[in-house]
Formats: sequence, C-alpha cells, structure tokens
Amino acid sequence: MRIGLLTVPFNNNYGGFLQAFALKTILNRMGHEVIIINRRRNRANSLKDRIKRFLIKWNLIEDKNAQKIKELSIYTNQFKQNYLEPITEEYYTTSELKKCLKLKFDCFVVGSDQVWRYEYARSSITDFYFSFLKDIKIKRFSYAASFGIDEMDYPQDLLNECKLLLKEFSYISVREDSGIKILINHFGLDSNIVKFVLDPTLLLDSKFYLSLFGDKFKKPDNPYLFTYILDEDEDKLSLIEDIKTYYDLERIDLKAQTGDISKLSPIAYVEEWLANIYYADMIITDSFHGTVFSILFNKPFWIYGNSSRGKSRFTSLLSIFGLEDRYIESKINFSDSLFSSKIDWVSVNKKHDRLKNESLFFLTNCINDIQKSVSLK
Repeated sequence: MRIGLLTVPFNNNYGGFLQAFALKTILNRMGHEVIIINRRRNRANSLKDRIKRFLIKWNLIEDKNAQKIKELSIYTNQFKQNYLEPITEEYYTTSELKKCLKLKFDCFVVGSDQVWRYEYARSSITDFYFSFLKDIKIKRFSYAASFGIDEMDYPQDLLNECKLLLKEFSYISVREDSGIKILINHFGLDSNIVKFVLDPTLLLDSKFYLSLFGDKFKKPDNPYLFTYILDEDEDKLSLIEDIKTYYDLERIDLKAQTGDISKLSPIAYVEEWLANIYYADMIITDSFHGTVFSILFNKPFWIYGNSSRGKSRFTSLLSIFGLEDRYIESKINFSDSLFSSKIDWVSVNKKHDRLKNESLFFLTNCINDIQKSVSLK
C-alpha cells in the first residue's frame, strides 16, 4: 500500500525527526511505501504578515528568519534527505493539504508525537483528524497520537467537530494513559476501541540506532554527563552543575531549535545526538525523546519535568517502566539519596519487550486489516 504519514512539522527537534523515521521504517519493513505529509502550521494572516510575505516573494525584502533556519538546518537536513524522503511539498492550509490526494494514497496514518495538542496546532488541528478527507472514503488510523496534556482543552465546538472526524477512523491508538482517558471521557469512545501503544521510536532495537552513527561518532575519551535541555532556566543549570560535580563528569550539551533562534548555532547531526546518548555515563533532559533514548540505551538518567511541554507525556512513559523516581520538578526535589539510586534494567527491558510486541501486534493487525479492505475494492 501507499501510506500517507501525517505527523508534526519538522523544526530541528531530534525527537520529531526520529519518531517519524521510526514509524516510516516499521511500515517500510512491512512492505509498504510511506510518504510523509508536510503539513505546516497555518501562517499568521494579519495584513502586516501578508504584505511581508508578498515583499519576500518578489525579493523586495530578505526573509531573515528563513535564512537563519536554513543555517541551523545544514546538518539535520541531511537526515531528512537520507532517511525521511519522500516528503510532500509544504502545505499551510487545508485547501493546500488536499493537493496530497493526487498522490493516490491507499490509507493515512496520523502520529506519533503531539499531533492532537490544541496549544500547538490551533486552527490547523482538524487536519490532524483528517478533515481534508471529508466525504472521501479512504482508510485512516492513528498510531501513538498524543494530546500532550492531562486534561481536554479543546473549545466545545472544536471538540464536537473532532468527535465526528474520529468516527471515520478504522483504528485509534495513543501513547499516554491520559490520552485514553481523554478519548473515553470527552470523545465518548468505548475503552475497547482505544489502544495504548509505545512511541514508534521504542519499536526499533538499540542496535539499529547504533548502526545509524556507527564509526562516524566515537566515544569521547573522558566520562561525561550528556544534557539535552529544551527550556533552560537557573534551577536546571544549577542542578546540572551539582550532578556534574558530584560524579566528576565533563558535560556535553546539544541544542534543539527552540527559543530565540538568533542565538543558536547550526543544530548538530541527528546521528550525533544519538551517539551522545549512547556513549553517555549519565543523562539529564527535559525532553520526551531524550527520555525514550535514555531508556532504550539503558543509561542512568534524570528527567527534569517540563510541564509547559506536557507533564503527562513524561509521567506516563516513566510509569510503564517503573521509573517514576527518575522524575524531578526542581532542584529541591533532588535529595542526596538519588545520587546513589540505581535502575533495574533487567526489569525495564522485560517490560519494554512485552510492550513492544503488543504495540507491533496492534500495528500489524491494523495494517493487514486495512490492506484487505483496499485489495477488495
């Protein structure tokens, strides 16, 4: 089958790249062609914004923001070209998004990551429930979709619209227990319909990710603490310094495309980010996928809670592996006893294997069932 993968916009965020790569890889292994649908956020549409776009289009002014992003993306674009292609043209509106139908997809999947988070998508969110497929009979499903938060925050009219759109889905899966509760309590779905699955990055073996960087990035000579912090503040930096000093570790830090991008240097290779986690002696992060790969590579880690980016994503992930004690929300919460705490990786890996098999079973059944219906047409 030809499958359209609708996911979050790529903004030089390692987790965003890797979750799409992982789901695409799994579907490719099943024998299907996958094309990533490049739905961007709706453009700002004030008169000032429209005039600016007009002037940029005709080269009357320079698009400094686009130029800066191009500079930041010099390394990460290589990952997109090597592993994520084919990707459609950029779509900024629902009417533009409908152009992807000319690619004659057999089915669509939305996921993973925070594709259903209202705060991030706003006016474009109904497209992530496939509103652009209205009155079109084509199979669609979600894999490891995320609301990113504990409580429903959709306005009532939007919730009603998304309820109707969700009825057209053949299968629905989410990656957080909070997402299951939202779908049951606010969308009115039966608990037997909604399935919990792992983020797609956890469906691939650690050895597979190791093959991506191989000898290109080697282990540094000295032990180090790897930090991947999306939202820096003084408390996080102070805790990092305490842990770095206690364990006598050097610090290696990589950035994502967040905050004031004018202050950022080119974002490092995706493969370099993976290698830094793999070779690290310890990790501190406030990133969901920083957490995922710490678990996957069996690395000692602590998660500094990032409530603004969705606390439930972290607590749900940690709870399924019995790692709730790795979560902290401030330096005050970090007691001396945590310095010596150990992770039972045997137990964690057993849970991971079971959940991976269950998630792959769901995805395989979903795809096989859809393929049967497509072949009967």
